Amino acid sequence: LVAGLRRDLGLMNDLITQFLDFSKGLDDTRPTEIDLRALMTEKAADFESDKLDVRITGCEGPCPYFTDRFALERLLDNLLENAARYGDGKPIEIHLRCDEQAIAISISDRGPGTPADQVEAVFRPFVRLESARSGTTGGSGLGLAIARQLALRHGWTIELLPREGGGTIARTGLP
Repeated sequence: LVAGLRRDLGLMNDLITQFLDFSKGLDDTRPTEIDLRALMTEKAADFESDKLDVRITGCEGPCPYFTDRFALERLLDNLLENAARYGDGKPIEIHLRCDEQAIAISISDRGPGTPADQVEAVFRPFVRLESARSGTTGGSGLGLAIARQLALRHGWTIELLPREGGGTIARTGLP
């Protein structure tokens, strides 16, 4: 009983923290130059420590970019958490494109995917798809809403695309 109450309190605390982040919009921007390749490597290591297979493809060398590191990390963490939560335990792929034409980060999973008619809805606060409402997957329905808010605030793009062979690609474009 006590363990269950502690777990529930932890989940409520996470939900409150996410909601506060969402409501204040993370307005404190602190732009700095970061290496996107190094950041992707750090993120992959974080999720691999949770026994997930995370693969990085694309840009092999440094990819310098001037932005608010905290905001970008928060966006990427939310996308990676979704891929881990709904990816059926299959490998997650992070693809970094860093060239003269574009800088983009794609996070791909092999989960059930997002129905085309629900893509916009999942970016709204507290919206979860029926398949995501199970007690085992958890989640508050705020991760993608926060990711979209951060993208809008910083002039980034964010989109969810179907992945060939099943799954979802969450792509973030950086200007």
